[in-house]
Amino acid sequence: MFNTDDRGQVGIGTLIVFIAMVLVAAIAAGVLINTAGLLQAQAQQTGEETTAEVSNVVQIGKVVGTDTDGDNEIERLNSSVWLASGSDPVNLSEASWTISSPSGNATVVNGNNRTNDAIAFHQKQGLDDTAIISDQEDLMIVNISLDKQSRIEPLGSSERVKLIAQAPAGGQTYTELKTPRRIFADSSYIL
Repeated sequence: MFNTDDRGQVGIGTLIVFIAMVLVAAIAAGVLINTAGLLQAQAQQTGEETTAEVSNVVQIGKVVGTDTDGDNEIERLNSSVWLASGSDPVNLSEASWTISSPSGNATVVNGNNRTNDAIAFHQKQGLDDTAIISDQEDLMIVNISLDKQSRIEPLGSSERVKLIAQAPAGGQTYTELKTPRRIFADSSYIL
């Protein structure tokens, strides 16, 4: 009637195939879990860098242009700068300050690489006397001397000027300015 010898061998073969499938599934699951962990870590790092790039920016307020040597050209820009909402502290001396005008483009400071004395920082409001703004209440005056920068000329009348501040994390603030139609000697103007 029933052959019991063949039946036991079929059960052992099925058991071996089942164990092999479980082992293959366990290895595949381990690989998937490891890959998911790596992707999660990379996504988290990318998210943090992107957030820093977008949120760690400074706001540029009023920019005052001054004729310092009486030649009816603006040689100095004084800009008020503070942290944007939600920003982490920003070291302004490590920021990149780019000025673009009809007479040329110039990166005034790029990181700590200062080739001249074209830029200075003055703490207007805050406790620390550094170039770091760390609180929303901190206010810094950034003094840019155009006559001390090699690739840009002092600004004449009715010129459009772009001022770009790029924080060390990469966040940029852009403002466009226009000089007055007539510049008087030794005068200052809000641009």
